[in-house]
Amino acid sequence: MKNNALRTALSLLLLLALMAGVVYGANAFSSPIVAENERLAAEAAAEAEKALLGDSVMLYDRADPEGSTLAVTADTVQSVYKDETKQTYLLRLATFEGYTKDIPIEMILVVDFEGKIVSLDVESSGETKELGPDFLPSFTGQDSTLAGVELVGGVTFSSSAIRSAVNDGFATLIDNGLFAAAEKGADQLLNELIPLVYPGIANTSGVVQGEELAGEGLVERGFKAANGSGFAWFTAGEEKLLAVSTTLGGVKLYNAAGEDVTASADAALLDEIASLSAANAEDLASKTERTLLRMLPEGAELVPAEIPGLANSVTAAYTVETADGMLYAFAARPYGYNNEIMELFYVLDESGAIAAFRTKELILYSEYFSDYTLDEASYKEGFLGLSSESFNGEQALISGATMSTGAVTTATEDVFEAFGLLTENRG
Repeated sequence: MKNNALRTALSLLLLLALMAGVVYGANAFSSPIVAENERLAAEAAAEAEKALLGDSVMLYDRADPEGSTLAVTADTVQSVYKDETKQTYLLRLATFEGYTKDIPIEMILVVDFEGKIVSLDVESSGETKELGPDFLPSFTGQDSTLAGVELVGGVTFSSSAIRSAVNDGFATLIDNGLFAAAEKGADQLLNELIPLVYPGIANTSGVVQGEELAGEGLVERGFKAANGSGFAWFTAGEEKLLAVSTTLGGVKLYNAAGEDVTASADAALLDEIASLSAANAEDLASKTERTLLRMLPEGAELVPAEIPGLANSVTAAYTVETADGMLYAFAARPYGYNNEIMELFYVLDESGAIAAFRTKELILYSEYFSDYTLDEASYKEGFLGLSSESFNGEQALISGATMSTGAVTTATEDVFEAFGLLTENRG
C-alpha cells in the first residue's frame, strides 16, 4: 500500500513538473511575440495620433488646466488643439450621459476657423444600440446652432449626449473668443422652445414625441403629441409664433423670445388653432373614465375639468362630489422605456393627498430588466397619502427599472401640478 501511495505521489509530481515545463516553454515562446505585437500596436497608435494632430498646437489639456491657454468649464472637453495649416480646431470630447452612464462616449470634433464642423467621429463607446448611418454625418457643415442635427429615435440618450458634448465644444471655442456664435433662426428658436413651454409633448431628453402634421390657413405646420396631451403648432406670416394647444389647458402663443403673447393674439388665429386641434384630437375619454370610475365610490360621477395653462403629461382631469367631500381624478400619460407611453391614474382628496393610484402597466418591456424586485401591490400602496409636499421621487424609484419608474415620477409630479392649478382656479 505504501509503495502504491509513493508511486502515485511521484507520478503527480512528475505530471506537475511536466505541466510547469510546458507552461514555461509556452511563455518563453509567446512572450517575445506578445511584446512585439504590443510594440507594433503602440507604434501604430502613435502614427495615427501624429496623422490626426499634424502640426497642431495644444491649447487646452484637462490633465494640466494651469498650463493651458484656454479657460474651459465643461467636463466633456478633454483637450483642444489648433492647426494653423489646416485652419481648424480639434477637440477631444468625452461624455458619460449616454444610456450606459458608466462607460464614456469618446469623440473627436474638428471645427474650422469659421465655426463650421469639418468632422465628428466617435472613437469609443459603451452604448449597445447603433446611432444609424446618418446621425454623425449630419453634423458636418453645421455651425454652433446645430440646426440640421436631429436626435435619433430609439437612441435618444446616446444621440442627445453626443449633441450636448458638441454644444460644449462649441461653447468652449466661442467663450474663449476663437469665433462668434452663429445666430439661430426663428424656426430653430421656436423648435427649441417646445419642450420648455410644453414638457408633456417631450421625453426626458427634451425630444418631441409625436406625429408631424400639415397646417392650413394661418397655421404652417405642427406636431401631435404621441401621448394625446395636445399639439404644438407653428403659425405662418412675417412673425412666426409657437402655439401650444393642450387637452386641458387651452391655447397659448409664444414668440421666438419665449414670451407669452396670447393676450395680443388675433382671435381668428386662436380659433383656427383650436379648430385644427379638435379635428386631429384623439378621443381617450371613454376608456379613461371607465378606469377612474373603478377607483371611486360606487355611484360617483365624473365632471370634466379644464386647467388653463396646463401643458404636462396629464390628459384628463375631473372633479367628483361625494358625501365625504370633493375628490379629484386624473389620468397621466408620460413616456417610459423606449419612449413608450405609460398610463397612470390618480384620485386625490381635498387636501391634495393621493387616495387611489393605478397603472395599466408598471414595468414596460420587463423582459429587458433583471435587476429589479417588485411587489406591485405594496409599491402602489406606498403612494397612498402622498402629497406634493411629501413626494420626492424616491417613492417611485425601482432600482433596475429606472426609466419606467422615472415616468411614474413625472406623472405624479404632473398630477400634483394639475391639482394645484385646478384648485387655484376653482378658488
